[in-house]
Amino acid sequence: MKITLILAVLTLSQTPILFGQPVVAPIQRDKEPAVTGPIKIPNEPKTVDPATLVTPQLAAKVTVKFNGDPLKKVITWLQQDQKINVLVDYKALSNVKLLDTEPVTEELNDAPLYLLLSRLEQLGLAWYEHDNSLIITSREEYLKHDSSVAYNLGDLFDLGYTPQDLLTAIKRCSGGRWKTVHGGDEFGTAVLLGDVVFIRQTDDVHREIAGLLVAIRKPARRTFTLDTPRHDGLRAALEQKIDVDFHETPLVVAAQDLSRLSQISIRLDRVALAKGAVRERTPVTLKLADQKLHAVLRSLLSNMGLSWYLRDDVLWITNSDAAGEFQKTAVYDVRDLSADRDEAIALKEAILSQTRAKWRPNDERGGIIDMPRHDILVVRHTETALDEVLQLLENYRTALKTSKLRVTPSPNPDQVITGYYRLSYDMAMDVERELPDLIMTETWKSEDRPDAVGTILKIRAEPLPPDAKGNKGEQAVLVINQTRAAHQQIGKLIQTLISSKAVDPEASADTYKKTDRTSGSFGRRLIPKSAE
Repeated sequence: MKITLILAVLTLSQTPILFGQPVVAPIQRDKEPAVTGPIKIPNEPKTVDPATLVTPQLAAKVTVKFNGDPLKKVITWLQQDQKINVLVDYKALSNVKLLDTEPVTEELNDAPLYLLLSRLEQLGLAWYEHDNSLIITSREEYLKHDSSVAYNLGDLFDLGYTPQDLLTAIKRCSGGRWKTVHGGDEFGTAVLLGDVVFIRQTDDVHREIAGLLVAIRKPARRTFTLDTPRHDGLRAALEQKIDVDFHETPLVVAAQDLSRLSQISIRLDRVALAKGAVRERTPVTLKLADQKLHAVLRSLLSNMGLSWYLRDDVLWITNSDAAGEFQKTAVYDVRDLSADRDEAIALKEAILSQTRAKWRPNDERGGIIDMPRHDILVVRHTETALDEVLQLLENYRTALKTSKLRVTPSPNPDQVITGYYRLSYDMAMDVERELPDLIMTETWKSEDRPDAVGTILKIRAEPLPPDAKGNKGEQAVLVINQTRAAHQQIGKLIQTLISSKAVDPEASADTYKKTDRTSGSFGRRLIPKSAE
């Protein structure tokens, strides 16, 4: 199994490999200050407000009410009252059978204007901003209008995030579609030039990316990357106790009664419900006393295959499939739970195995876990699953309070180990020839030093596919026997040459770590044997 893994990784990656495992140590530009006391995880921020990621005219708070008014009146209000230049693609809307006479029932009470536009997406339209104009069109047409935005990631690289790991987290946890080597209809692209990444995506994905980067820069116990702060009020209402007595009551009337009793906005996702057997007039029967709203919703909806989610300051009742597809991203600060790569692996495995949620790749519709740095956890899933992850982390923190201080010794820098470095063939030849003269020259075996430990063996590897110009991607693997201390310097050298990651970063002499985890702690027990 281990040999197979080594060969597979060597074939697919240009990252230096040690013991058949990719080394995931961060690029250290400026070291973070050492933590001298207990790590305190902040409770704030709890969310990145979408209003901070749209233009001022859409972030402006307004009070307005539409009661069955035609869509055209809403557009006129945006143009005349809000002084917004609105362009409507009526042809695209007609293609999805959406007319300007479509009735709109919406209300904002001192809330950001963008919420109204986002709620109107339930009708089947989409919106984006271009050249100081608000474009209203269909979702299908919207996906054709992407834009390129530059994000400076230099400060994150300085904090130990590697370009590869950070871009992977951005792509996997922002909800967008991306181009792959296999092609397809995905269109998002990301190109890194120095510290700046240029990303071409749709407006909604750009907001997701911007929110994710804000949360990573200022992590907390849990930070939703794109979630209105007003959702805190909805979550509090779900814990309130109410009495209900429905007898053959139409679902839409039951939703209105629940909205009145809880004092929050509860709506039916009519588009999603229309795809199933449940209609807004479907009768429901339920009698409960002194029960929390979330328990009432579960009892009322589960038998009909329905569920709910929070979006745009509204609790939407929808079918279970639609609720499962609506995923959010949250960033968790786990510095107190994950001190290194091994504990990051263990923590991730614990979440995958100890939560009821479904996860990729085992379930293509499941959630995603990513760790762009060993102590920052990014999860994309339903809000219920994100709550479950938070509870697991809090349980772990509680358990660690009884753990004793343990000192993990540094690896022996003089220990001789084998490292595998996959490089282009020409570079491998140069490195093989020059390396003994560049790094710890006295440690390489030669006629003058027959007892030295350092050796290099070059093996031709499976070539990469030809590039667009037809150039062959000839590859080689350098198999290097050396001390841990030498590998540390070799990794840094090759990192400089090909922007890869350093091999065995724990080999340096200053890597003693103090943690609050005992040898039998939660994290250490769950570290896979292959990672030890």
